[in-house]
Amino acid sequence: MGRLPPHLGNPIYYQLQRRFGGLRSPTPVSRLTAGIEIARLIYKFEHTVESKVFLEVGTGHRLDLPLSLWLCGASAITTVDLNPYLKEKLVMGDIDYLRRHQEEVRNLFAFIPRSPAFDERFERLIARADSLPELLSTTNIRYCAPADAGCLALAAESVDYHISYTVLEHIPSDVLKGIFEEGRLLLKPDGLFVHYIDFSDHFAHSDQAISSVNFLQFSESEWESLAGNRYMFHNRLRVDEFRALLLGLDLEILSMDIRVDETAVDLLRKGFPLSERFRTKDWSTNAAMDAWVVATRGSAARPRATAGRDSASPLNLFAGRGPGGPREGKRAS
Repeated sequence: MGRLPPHLGNPIYYQLQRRFGGLRSPTPVSRLTAGIEIARLIYKFEHTVESKVFLEVGTGHRLDLPLSLWLCGASAITTVDLNPYLKEKLVMGDIDYLRRHQEEVRNLFAFIPRSPAFDERFERLIARADSLPELLSTTNIRYCAPADAGCLALAAESVDYHISYTVLEHIPSDVLKGIFEEGRLLLKPDGLFVHYIDFSDHFAHSDQAISSVNFLQFSESEWESLAGNRYMFHNRLRVDEFRALLLGLDLEILSMDIRVDETAVDLLRKGFPLSERFRTKDWSTNAAMDAWVVATRGSAARPRATAGRDSASPLNLFAGRGPGGPREGKRAS
């Protein structure tokens, strides 16, 4: 499937996910909760969501995370994806879920400072959003795909928060560098990067027979043969490598809340075989399952280069209009 052109492979991948994967019985709760956690981290560092502008990297099939931030008070959210995966049927199914579970949804938002506009926005969302174009218009969400998050037609210093959720692990490290360089240019001087990265072997999400570090045994060529396509790719960056990538760009890391898989630590301690790339790392580094990362631009952002840069606007497909649940582990101190 990964060898098929996107216009053939994407529909097949979607149908497989709907029948056998993470889209079998989708509800919006996990992604709404992700947006709430992003808001919580923003408030933790004495910032606010109210009337702020967000840029989300990696939209995926649904809009629950940007919807969550809009309900928290965001003024505008641009969400970009290299692939046009967004599905109106899934999005409108999520809106129907909100209509049928209003008390549950309101309770989700009870744990962060509630925007004065929450009740009005929630009522407007469930009353008026009967199509994807109407939803995008109502919530001031701009969907851009296909779009290169490393080269966006957005004004410098126009974004308050640069965010993603279970996306960055699926991007090659050299491309990640470009995305963060672009993000630094787009962020306002007091803006924040807020990202959630899942460092674990994603095959372990659906196969309990393998561990979260199972993919660390494979050489680069072996891993390429197993998962070297747009549907299964994982860069296998360890938490120390991700930290080094950010620091290498002169970003200032404010927090890195890391969850370590103690079962995987025990497995590594007992001699689980590792490919050469990972053998010199300590057990906790290799067994880091996921992390919430908050960072700032650090030193002054470099001027935006223009020569040789593609300034074409990303396509708004509707112009005018993690796999896996929580897994046991503990946070690293």
